Amino acid sequence: MFRLINPSLYRCNGRNLLQLAARFSSGPGKVTSGSSCGPSPGPSKKPNPGLEKIKQMQKLFQKDDGKPIHLKGGSRDLMLYRVTWGLALLGLLLQIHMFAIYIIY
Repeated sequence: MFRLINPSLYRCNGRNLLQLAARFSSGPGKVTSGSSCGPSPGPSKKPNPGLEKIKQMQKLFQKDDGKPIHLKGGSRDLMLYRVTWGLALLGLLLQIHMFAIYIIY
């Protein structure tokens, strides 16, 4: 089951270790072909292409301009903020209306 989901979960089981041991030719330290159960290659040396965009966003959100953090994204954030407040107030008014109808009738 795990073999289909995530191959790294079964990568170093006993069978792979026996196959790795059989690949040694004349002694330890010599492997005839690449092993499937060895250390990971490590991090790549290439910089992440999105790193510059992340740094620009960090500068934008860390700037001290008096705005709350949820409004620093621009007009889109302001629109979402106002729509959220509008829906909250609409819900409150509908609850008051429902309770008023319940009390009156």
